[in-house]
Amino acid sequence: MTDEQKSAGPRYHGMRKYLAPEAGYAIWMPSDWYPREMTQGHQGTLYAPNKDDYTTCFSIEKRLLEYGVRQKDAPILRKGFVDGLESLPGCEIESQDESITPTLIMFEARFTFLEGETRRKRWVRNVYWGKGQLIMIAQGATPEAFEYWLPMFFNTMTTVQIS
Repeated sequence: MTDEQKSAGPRYHGMRKYLAPEAGYAIWMPSDWYPREMTQGHQGTLYAPNKDDYTTCFSIEKRLLEYGVRQKDAPILRKGFVDGLESLPGCEIESQDESITPTLIMFEARFTFLEGETRRKRWVRNVYWGKGQLIMIAQGATPEAFEYWLPMFFNTMTTVQIS
């Protein structure tokens, strides 16, 4: 790939809507990304632009919680979110945001961390409503890969539909 192609960002070849009716969400992904179901007790899907390498990917997972989440739970959920980020090796939080309403709580952050010797970059968004939790993660194999794929990550992250 030339430097000119890299600076232009990724090219779309179409979008595909993936439905997860049993989980209550739909997600729009680039049509040429490869889906792979999560394993090891997780109920979700990973999508990657390269079928042989999922270190750059977008993942989405819905969890059913034992108890319903309410607006007054926001401080303890925020603490758990931040503590989880800070527990990652070499974590450097670049930005954080949240949205708290009577029916929905959302926390998100962009950060880098170390996985072994490799610095990776992620954008995590946790959304809580009732007894549901939706976890979305956009990850670049490197900070540079994250920036390259960010336009596609942004479209996917901001067009998730929750029913």
